[in-house]
Amino acid sequence: MKLRATLWLLLLISTPAVCPVADASPPIRQTSTSWQLDLPDHPVSRRISLRSEFKGKQTFGTLIGPGCICRIWVTGNFISRKDILRIYFDGETIPSVEAPLPDFFGLMHNLTQPGKNYQINTPFLSVKPKLGMTCYLPMPFAKGARIEVESPEGSIVYMMVDWHDYPSQQLKEKMRFRARWRRESPVADFADDFIMLDAAGPGRLIGFVYAVDMLESRHKMRWSHGGADNIYIDGLGDQPSFLRGIGGEDTFGASHGGADYVPQTFLYSDMPYYIQKDAKGDRQKLVGYRFFAKDEVHFNKSLHIRFGARAHDISSTAYWYSEKPVRPYFKMPPIKQRLPQTKILRGEYDLPLPDCGSWWLAGPFTKVESLPMRDGKFDPKRSFLDRAWKKRDSIRGFVEFNHVLRPKASNANSPTLDGWAVAYCKLEAQSEMTAELRLAWDDHLILKLNDDPSVDLGSQPYIRARTLKVKLLKGTNKLQVWLSNQVGVTRGAWNFAFRATAPNGRIILPRSE
Repeated sequence: MKLRATLWLLLLISTPAVCPVADASPPIRQTSTSWQLDLPDHPVSRRISLRSEFKGKQTFGTLIGPGCICRIWVTGNFISRKDILRIYFDGETIPSVEAPLPDFFGLMHNLTQPGKNYQINTPFLSVKPKLGMTCYLPMPFAKGARIEVESPEGSIVYMMVDWHDYPSQQLKEKMRFRARWRRESPVADFADDFIMLDAAGPGRLIGFVYAVDMLESRHKMRWSHGGADNIYIDGLGDQPSFLRGIGGEDTFGASHGGADYVPQTFLYSDMPYYIQKDAKGDRQKLVGYRFFAKDEVHFNKSLHIRFGARAHDISSTAYWYSEKPVRPYFKMPPIKQRLPQTKILRGEYDLPLPDCGSWWLAGPFTKVESLPMRDGKFDPKRSFLDRAWKKRDSIRGFVEFNHVLRPKASNANSPTLDGWAVAYCKLEAQSEMTAELRLAWDDHLILKLNDDPSVDLGSQPYIRARTLKVKLLKGTNKLQVWLSNQVGVTRGAWNFAFRATAPNGRIILPRSE
């Protein structure tokens, strides 16, 4: 028996080990955090590790594609909201990522002193004690990527970039990672909401980090409540959609006001930072995040996000994927107006949004009334049943009544009015034609074109699209859209999406003038 065991041992030792060739390795399967990106199966792991003490602009990595950034880790000394992170993909001149360095990682309010920062623990962003910041969101590129930090006053930055190289392979994925930061202080109280994101499709929303520093007592104005998240999807597409929250804290999975909320950090949504600014607990400072990993938000034409707000200091970082390059909607302000406790008003650094037409709005009314004409002319200076006309631009194809027909500001969650409202515009036709109107709405909608009989399109519980053919006269056509509003399953959403298409496929934009 001993001889037999010895022979078996000699046989095992003498058997040569076979090393499999690289082509025989199994493909790397995507995980639940890969955001359904179409990446090559055989990556080669690479890493950049760099410490740099610098002032001005410093490039931390120039990567040759095809590849995909998998992880970015940063720490350092003297890091603050003064420092800007920019990432460029595939030779683009407009950065795909542009945000203050800490804010990109979800560390808002310039809380960057090591040991004083709050912590984040998600599959996508991580912030540790003593300012260890990590991003795990995959960032594919076909030709190359460049990572740059701008520090106007100087800082010491440690950075590691872990990425996958795909030598002799082809990257089929068309989506590129995007991120943008925006700040406004104070936001116009209970007006047309804080603008968080505007993007062209096709693409996919990743999520956002949202920060509020209350400038007024919560007894005077609720922490961020002029509503919650308002997500406008594909307003000029075939199937528009609108997602509306209930209260601001509910967006992040919290509840019941959050005034005594214990800061926590969960996988996909939470509020990792929440403090009382004074002994009375009248004013709070907070941060919430939301990632759409399990409830994906896709868009084909456009994505626009606003957050209902009161007159506080508000900032956000938004993350998404898109095929088209970033169309900047906010210009990075100078250092002073990036920092807390400084004023930065709507419009100072905001860039024009795409022209999607404009309308005149009036209401609310208890019932549908005939639009009054005098000598066949519409007069926006003349009140309609004691309601003034208000001109508003379309939001990527959406007409939003809640921005102009709001009740008196209060501490109620997402307050809204009941009743009917009317939107009026002109459609210019180069010749007599049969055009296609696509409307998407919830509640009850009635359409009236020129002197034709009105068309009652009925009620819907949530926004869905419907198309109909209409006859347009050569020249100016006058269009009315009446929409009712009730606080139903969409929490008082009071908007509709509109698109007019000529027989040749040209979009006819609605005009208020």
